[in-house]
Parts: sequence; C-alpha cells; structure tokens
Amino acid sequence: MTSFLSLFAALNRKKVRYLLAGGLAVNLYGIERSTGDIDLVVELEQHNLDKFVEVMQELGFKPKVPVPVEEFVRQEKRQEWMRDKGMQVFSFFDPKNPFILLDVFIEMPFDFSKVYDNRVKIRAGTTFVPLVPVSTLIEMKEKAGRPKDLADVYYLKQIEKEWENE
Repeated sequence: MTSFLSLFAALNRKKVRYLLAGGLAVNLYGIERSTGDIDLVVELEQHNLDKFVEVMQELGFKPKVPVPVEEFVRQEKRQEWMRDKGMQVFSFFDPKNPFILLDVFIEMPFDFSKVYDNRVKIRAGTTFVPLVPVSTLIEMKEKAGRPKDLADVYYLKQIEKEWENE
C-alpha cells in the first residue's frame, strides 16, 4: 500500500483531479479482495492531463504499450485507440515495482464534475484518497459485468444498506 500512497500523494500535490475506482476502491470501502491494479478516472481536460503525465514521469511510470506517454493527452489519439483497438484504459507500470499496474480510463465513464463533487475522501496514512462514491462504483461494476465485479456489487450494496441504517 505504501507505493500506492506515494502515487496518490504525488497526484494530490500536483492538484490532479482524479478518482480511485475498481478493486482498490472496493478495498478502501472495507471489502477484502485481491486486486492486481489501480483503476483511476482522471479528468480528461488538457491542463489536468498535463499535470497527470508530469506525475507519471516524475515517479518513473511508463506506458505499458509502446507509445510515447505524451500521446495519452491527445483526445484524437485516445479516440483512435478506442475505435481501432477497443481500448478502454491506458496502462502504466512502474519499472521499479512491476507488480504495480495503473489503469486510467481513456473515456469518461460518467459525468466527472458531478461525481467528483460527490467523491468520498478516505484517509490512508497521511494521504487523502478521493474515491468514486459507492453508488457510482456499483454502476461501473454492474456495467463491467464480470463475476468478480458482480461479487463486488453484492458487498458494496451491503455497505450502502449499513450506511443507510446509521
């Protein structure tokens, strides 16, 4: 978790607008399950993407696919990847720790500003991590539809019920 936290701390220092989704978000909501990556939804505005790429370069993260990282910030390139390759996320890896894989959505799965305004901030060590709200995470996982996502949905709905009863 320490290497994850250094990533989030660096993103926060640069004031990158991002949200944690996926299995790690599920973990931070209190559900134990293994995950092999970090799923981020990064606001796809040019200035924000420029700051995000700066952080990736500062931390030494590299694109998993053999393309210059600068192509990630170009909207027409992301659209081409979606259209021609069926790509949904752009993956980065840390050569110093190859077990860390960072997947960044290349298209907004929701209205970013609306969801960002309702984000849940969870403190992990000395770092605050902005999470996709549970209801949005449930929608994302239902849409993905894989067995592990549907299992996450079941447990996330249990958390929602618990919160409603508090």
